[in-house]
Amino acid sequence: MRVFAVGATGVLGRHLVPELVRRGHEVVVMSPGARLDRLPPGVGRVRADLLDPGITDRLTEALTGVDVVVNAATAIPRDFTAPGAWDRNTNLRVEGTARLMRAVVAADVPAVVQMSVTMAYADGGDHWLTETAPFDQDPARASIVAPVAAMEQAVRDIGGDQVAWTILRGARFVGAGTTQDTIRERIRAGTAHPHPNDGYVSLVHTADFATATAAAVERGLRGAVLNIADEPLLVADYLRGLADHEGARAPGTSTEAVREISHRVSSEAAHEQLAWRPEHGIWPRHSELRCP
Repeated sequence: MRVFAVGATGVLGRHLVPELVRRGHEVVVMSPGARLDRLPPGVGRVRADLLDPGITDRLTEALTGVDVVVNAATAIPRDFTAPGAWDRNTNLRVEGTARLMRAVVAADVPAVVQMSVTMAYADGGDHWLTETAPFDQDPARASIVAPVAAMEQAVRDIGGDQVAWTILRGARFVGAGTTQDTIRERIRAGTAHPHPNDGYVSLVHTADFATATAAAVERGLRGAVLNIADEPLLVADYLRGLADHEGARAPGTSTEAVREISHRVSSEAAHEQLAWRPEHGIWPRHSELRCP
C-alpha cells in the first residue's frame, strides 16, 4: 500500500517508518524539520507543516493515489508546565487535523489512522479504562483534553462510509527520546518520588506503538477507537523498577510529589481487533541505560 505519514520523524517515526517499509509498503513522510533528511533511503519526502498557509490544497494534490494516511503530527513539550508549552501541539491537533481531514476527503483517500492519547481520560482509580471511559472534565486539564477531543471529532466527522478511519489512543510513550529519559535522570539524582496516593500509570514503548500503527494500516478498520498500552503499573512500582534498571536507590513516597492521575488502561480491544501485543516492553534496554 501507499502510506502517507504526517509528522513521522520523531520518537515514533524512527520506529514507524522502518516498520512500514519492512512490511513492504511505499511510504511518503511529510514533516517541516531537518529530521526529514534522516529518513531511510527510498522513503518519499514532503517538506511542509500542517499549519502552513494553503496546506489543504497542497495536501489534496499530494494525497492523490494514497491508500492510507497516518497522522502522527504532535509537538509534545518536554516541560508540561512551561508557559505556552502546549500551544503548538494544540494548534496541530485542532486546526492541523481539520485541515488534513479536509484534504483526505477531497483526495478520496480510502483510509486514515489517527494517533491520539489516553492522557485525556479522567482519573479512573483502580478501575480499568476501556475506550468508552469518559474524557476528563476537570477545567484544570482542559488545555490538554479539549484539543484531543477536537482532534478525534475531526476524524469522526469524515464519516465511516467514505473513509475507513481508526483512532489509536496511545498510553504515555517510553523509550529513547521520551519523557522517560527525564524521569531516569531524576531517579539517578534522587528527586523522583511517588505520591502516597498515586494509582496506576499506563505506558507503551514507541516501538510497540509503531507495530500497532502498522497493524491498523493493514487492517483498515472502520470507525475503530483502540487503546494502545502495555500492562499498567502502580506509579510506585514503575519508579522503583526504573531505579533498579538504573542501579539507583529505590525512591520512597513523598507527600510533596505531584499526585499522578490514575490511568489503568485496557488494550483488550487492540489485542482482538489488531492481533497486537507489546513485544518491546516499557523498561530501557541495555543500550539505553544511562544514555538518555
